[in-house]
Amino acid sequence: MSIILSVIVPCYNCERFLDEALGSLICEQVQDRLEVIAVDDGSPDNCADIVNRYCDKYPGVFRLISQENKGHGGALNTGLAAAAGKYLKVIDADDSVITENLPAFIAELEKTDADVVLTHHITRNVLTGEIKKWKSYPEKFGVKYTFDEIMNSWKSFDRSLTFHGITYRRDFYQAHCIQLSEHVFYEDHEYATVPCCYADSILPLDLFIYSYRIGDVQQSVSDENQLKRLSHTEAVLDRLIAEYALLSPVADGAGKRYYAMKAQGLLLSYIITALLVEKDRKKGRRTAAAMMEKFRSGLPDTYAMAEKQYKVFRMMNRLHFSKRTWERISGSRLYNRLRKNHSFE
Repeated sequence: MSIILSVIVPCYNCERFLDEALGSLICEQVQDRLEVIAVDDGSPDNCADIVNRYCDKYPGVFRLISQENKGHGGALNTGLAAAAGKYLKVIDADDSVITENLPAFIAELEKTDADVVLTHHITRNVLTGEIKKWKSYPEKFGVKYTFDEIMNSWKSFDRSLTFHGITYRRDFYQAHCIQLSEHVFYEDHEYATVPCCYADSILPLDLFIYSYRIGDVQQSVSDENQLKRLSHTEAVLDRLIAEYALLSPVADGAGKRYYAMKAQGLLLSYIITALLVEKDRKKGRRTAAAMMEKFRSGLPDTYAMAEKQYKVFRMMNRLHFSKRTWERISGSRLYNRLRKNHSFE
């Protein structure tokens, strides 16, 4: 049988977690329709040895590609270019998939031709043990939607239009992709923005596939690392501004609205870090203002979306609010009711 799903696993200094990630992809029912490409991105630990054990035990399913270090984006570029499956999914090496849902997932991929397939994911907090379910809420699952329909019901889909929720049809991805930025963190925002904005058909499935591990202070999404790597976020934002100017007319309309909305998400993350995490409050205000000015001239649609929230965060900066305070506010029932956000299960 032909390969239906190619899973790309970028590997760097992840030997503590890699067995869990690769082990979650072992499913006898779908081994003949699944390939797992692990990209050893010049890792100094034993990642390659661990992957080779799986290659030896499951030949034809697991595959190792080794390269000099190019960063997460460089590893994805290599793995995604080498894939042979009908569809593409990326799983980070410190995360995993929900194995029991793989057969149903691959069965759905086998019979559809949608450009993008959306699935639910969970977050697992390793410090608190809390599990949150991140779902989409379409009127009907298993039906293809246009981007106009998606954007007209944004909050029914936004939690799955992410790195963790998106699966691309391979020929669609390779026709519209950009080379993801190398040697920076947070380039997964590029992956979830382009080529997704070109999609003609998006299929939401009522399946949980991705299990995303959070709560580790060493992760790139921790407050400390987001502040330390603010220049990485800036580089990705600059890239999004530059690529927006190059978008094909095919992405006009709803596709460009999606692009602007996704850029807004990363922009607000940058602003929150600058204004509420940076201890030098004045420096944070200067940093945030400079980035907003870039968007005002380079991606004005995103600027307009973010302007009101930027002013709120700037006020919170002057009042010496912390990011923790903001998280308590944004996590409250009242806030989410006012924002018309779906509640978490």
